[in-house]
Amino acid sequence: MRSSCSCVKMFSHLTLAPISVSPRTVVRETKVAGRRPITKDGIAGERAVERLKRLILAGDLAPGEQLRQEDMAERLAVSRPLVREALRALATQGLVNHRPHQGFFVAKRAPIELAQIMLMLDLLEPPLMRSMTQPSTDVLARLELLNRRMEQLVDEWDNSETLTLNREFHFLLFGRSPYRLVLQEVERLWGLAEPFLSQKLSSPESRSLAVEEHTNILAALSVGNLAEAADAHDLHRTSGRRGVLPLLA
Repeated sequence: MRSSCSCVKMFSHLTLAPISVSPRTVVRETKVAGRRPITKDGIAGERAVERLKRLILAGDLAPGEQLRQEDMAERLAVSRPLVREALRALATQGLVNHRPHQGFFVAKRAPIELAQIMLMLDLLEPPLMRSMTQPSTDVLARLELLNRRMEQLVDEWDNSETLTLNREFHFLLFGRSPYRLVLQEVERLWGLAEPFLSQKLSSPESRSLAVEEHTNILAALSVGNLAEAADAHDLHRTSGRRGVLPLLA
C-alpha cells in the first residue's frame, strides 16, 4: 500500500469563476496516452463525431441500427464525407461497427461482453489509482470544480455534459499514474463502456450518488491520503455495477 504523501491544504477556500465545461475542455495534466485527433477534418469533424455519439448514447440511434451516410448527412446537415469520417472515428472507439459491403451499424453489446469490459476495468483501474502521485493544488481545485458542476446538473434530462465531466474527473486521477500502457487500455475500455456509463448516469439518483462518491475521493486527496482515495474509488466503482447486475444475470 502506498504511504500517504505530505498533507495538502484544503482547497475549499479557493474562489473559482464559473465555467461551462465542454467536450473540448483541455487541462494539461489530463492528457491521456494515445489520445490524438480523431478526424482529419478538424473542428467540423469533431463536432460531427460528438453529435453522432450523443445520438447513440441517448438511445436515438438504437443498438444494431444501420447508419446510412445519406440519412446521417441530412440529419446533421453536413457532407457525406464528413459523416463517413465521423463513423470511422466512432468505429475506432467501439461505438460503431463496420461490416464490409453493408455499411456502419450502432454497436450492440451482449451482456457477456459488457461483463468482460467491466472485469477488465476492475483489474486495471485499481493499479492506476494505487500508483498515482499526489495531485497539485491546481488539479485538486479542477477536480472540485468538475464535481461541483456535476452536482448542478443532477436534475438535467440530458446527461451528455455530465458524461464529459465524469470522464475528465476520472482521467485526471488516472493520469497521475506512471503506468501509461495501462492508462491507454483503460481509455479504450471506457470508450467501449460509454453506452453503459450513459445508462448508469441517466437518473438524478445515480448522478447524486456519483457526486457524493467523488466528494469522498476528494476528501482523502485533500489531506494527501492516497491509499484512502484509492479505497474510496474502489467503492465508487463497485456501486456503479449495481444498476447493471440484473443485465448480467
